[in-house]
Amino acid sequence: MKKLIVIFPGVGYGLDSPLLYFADFVYETNGFERIHLNYQSIFSNRELSLEKKLEKVREYILEQVKDVDFALYDEVVFLSKSIGSVEAGMLAHRLGVEVIQIFITPIEEAISYCNNNSYVIIGTQDKAYQIYKEYCDEHNIKALYVDDANHSLEVANKPYESIDVLKNVMQFIER
Repeated sequence: MKKLIVIFPGVGYGLDSPLLYFADFVYETNGFERIHLNYQSIFSNRELSLEKKLEKVREYILEQVKDVDFALYDEVVFLSKSIGSVEAGMLAHRLGVEVIQIFITPIEEAISYCNNNSYVIIGTQDKAYQIYKEYCDEHNIKALYVDDANHSLEVANKPYESIDVLKNVMQFIER
């Protein structure tokens, strides 16, 4: 069985941050081919407007996947963090590819991309929590709600609880 995961980081949450680093590790050990997107330098360019940054990020993503024949894979996972959730949703929609979307602390703008092939992980202290809780519950979307966790899925002033959250998230997303 041929499997692929594409990882879409957040603006300030890169591939070396715990959630994405360990997700990549889990998927690697489960036999997935992996594509790591790294567009943080685009977002950190202070000379560009947000609109121009998003345009450049989308160009970069399309360039990175232009030679990928998604039809060759039995399973394709798009794993995204924060603003990456919008990019992952847009890419799947644009390419017309059916993927499993794993949205880690998605921003509100990604909600239209949530469907029955989606997994949502969000902390109760995240500003988008309430909208995702209502949407996921109403549409029967698989979700993990993390008590007292913020947008980084950390529990304030509780490092060991935060480590437990990391483990629970990895178990929830493992394929």
